[in-house]
Amino acid sequence: MRRKILVITGSNAIRFLLQTILQDRYSTLTASGAGDAMQWMSKSTFPDAIIMDSSLPDLENWELVEYFKTSGLYKHIPIIIISALPEEEILSACDLYGIDAWFKKPFNPIDLLQKLESLLHVPSARGTKTLKVV
Repeated sequence: MRRKILVITGSNAIRFLLQTILQDRYSTLTASGAGDAMQWMSKSTFPDAIIMDSSLPDLENWELVEYFKTSGLYKHIPIIIISALPEEEILSACDLYGIDAWFKKPFNPIDLLQKLESLLHVPSARGTKTLKVV
């Protein structure tokens, strides 16, 4: 079964980009805001990881991040933050909430994918040998 990644961002372009780079390896679900994300989470199983913007259109900055990381239900889910906020604010908030990884916009999607694989302990496809059973 493919792992589920929840992408939460108000940016259509970033949702499309992340869905495109993740679709080959993961089941990607997208939400444009906190309301959509929470509605999906209430009706489905938990995602294996969340990639989200710290600034969402329907909440104050970091509000959903705080909710996830202080909730007994969700705090175990790895979160990767993407943000256009000043780096000092990102670092401070990520330290405060125990965020697993963060990227400042604009970000390299390949670096993000590698970080996600590292957080989920997915072996890299590069440099591995395939053995055939005869």
